[in-house]
Amino acid sequence: MAEPERTTSFAKSVEGLHQEESALDRARALRDQFAHAQEQNNEKQKPREAERPQDGETEKSGSQMIKEDAPVLRPTPSGPMRQMPDRYAAATKLGKEHDSADARLEAAKKVQEAFKARQGKSHDHERDHER
Repeated sequence: MAEPERTTSFAKSVEGLHQEESALDRARALRDQFAHAQEQNNEKQKPREAERPQDGETEKSGSQMIKEDAPVLRPTPSGPMRQMPDRYAAATKLGKEHDSADARLEAAKKVQEAFKARQGKSHDHERDHER
């Protein structure tokens, strides 16, 4: 039995081997759908913009309740009521600063000791080579 000669596009004619749609094709289709949806969305918004008041009327009009209930920083008590929390906050901050300074000093001492140890070893090696 002689099989017919296979062409380079033979796989396309066999069912299941050829994929018509690639990832790029799907991405293009999604992009087109998105663009179409954006166009429709823009068309829907245009009439609404025409209905809106202009010349800063939007700032004047607004719920009075929202303006009145806006969050505001309340004044903190002064005098003896405030001194204790302030002292505690200052002491805590100072303690953290001291701890970080101590940690930096310890790290610097360790680095200095390691540096001295390396320097001592390198000088010993130089003396050994000179003999």
